[in-house]
Amino acid sequence: MTGRQHDAKDMVDEVVDGFAAELPRIDSLRLETVCRLIVAGRGLEQKAAGMLKRFGFNYTDFDVLGMLRSSGPPYELTVAEILKFTMITSGAMTTCLDRLEGAGMIGRRVGDQDRRVRVVSLTDKGMEVIEEALVMRFDEANGVLSDLTREEIETLNGVLRRLRFETP
Repeated sequence: MTGRQHDAKDMVDEVVDGFAAELPRIDSLRLETVCRLIVAGRGLEQKAAGMLKRFGFNYTDFDVLGMLRSSGPPYELTVAEILKFTMITSGAMTTCLDRLEGAGMIGRRVGDQDRRVRVVSLTDKGMEVIEEALVMRFDEANGVLSDLTREEIETLNGVLRRLRFETP
């Protein structure tokens, strides 16, 4: 058993305890951490998906609109810049942009200096919707982390920042 701080056992504890009993030569601490990250990630995705349904879009749509909003005036990015910060294929990006453009949330145009470059911009409607969604998303994040102190959150962020993965 690891040095857990909470008395109540959860699903991850059961899995880790099973491995510890069956394979005692294996240190299960890291397995516990990875399992907890996966469970937390799935839970956060499900929560976000439920909230985003209200706006009629999915998490990729939210990411694209959020990146445009956070880019500052004139709230536009190239498709290449958007792809850099999302973990989707260019084909999936085209589908996402088609959907957002059809909903009146974004506009697309050819780049000023290079006609091969496509520029995506946030419309007034997109600005209104993403601001409302961002407020809800930030409130949700605050709620999920409400039991942690600011220092604990900063420590968690520092530790998670050290886990680096190459994007596909």
